[in-house]
Amino acid sequence: MSEQDHNFHNVIEFRNPDQPWPDKPEIPDFTPDDLFEHEIDEDGWVDDNDFDPPSDDDIDEQDGLMLRRQRLFRWAAQAITVALSKMPEVENVAAFGAVAQPLTKEVPRFRQFRRRGIPILHECGDLDLAVWVSRLDNLKELKRAMGRGLSIVQNSGDGGVAHHQVDVHIFDSESGEYRGRLCIFGQCPKPGKRECLVPGCGKSLFLQQFAKYHYNRAQFEGEPKVILFDRSKRFLVRPPRIERRRPQPRPADHDAPF
Repeated sequence: MSEQDHNFHNVIEFRNPDQPWPDKPEIPDFTPDDLFEHEIDEDGWVDDNDFDPPSDDDIDEQDGLMLRRQRLFRWAAQAITVALSKMPEVENVAAFGAVAQPLTKEVPRFRQFRRRGIPILHECGDLDLAVWVSRLDNLKELKRAMGRGLSIVQNSGDGGVAHHQVDVHIFDSESGEYRGRLCIFGQCPKPGKRECLVPGCGKSLFLQQFAKYHYNRAQFEGEPKVILFDRSKRFLVRPPRIERRRPQPRPADHDAPF
């Protein structure tokens, strides 16, 4: 697949297997155990005191969390890509969406910041991957390869990434046409799931279609994309260098009888 054949736009290609991303932000140290010292608000985020405006330290902490979350999804993208590259029908893999570009400031959904209009870095909430394949009859193995990639990032210092947080968009490597989304269910069709009743869903096993969804080629081509694998050019990112969580010493229980 070439850019001329498929008319790619906004493709970010550093061809650096160690650092394929468009930025390398400085990410502050953070101890996940610190979260348990604070109240967690209804949105599932740290909310030290809803009546006091966030301090500069609070803003810096949230920005650091956003950067760490994006880095986690970038690790997942690299690990999944390495696993997918071992399948001969996979020709190209690219990341797009929030994971593929520097985070910008915005007023978030978190109550403590939202109600005061305080911007923090954008929340990278999932991972979007575009995968170009030469065949559609082996998507179950594609799912397994994705799972093997995800397993590598599950014990990082920032948590893990679940299957439902990864959207794999499938394209035909010959024509460049969009085919559908890699299904997250373990069966195709999955009994009792309304999603499986969408016309065309499962025509190719584990290739999901969505009701009232129409692929917008112009919008997709306008999305910044980071190339992670290109078989024709023999380019492949390296597995991520993941920061593992260091075990914390267990505090002494002075109330224990022994």
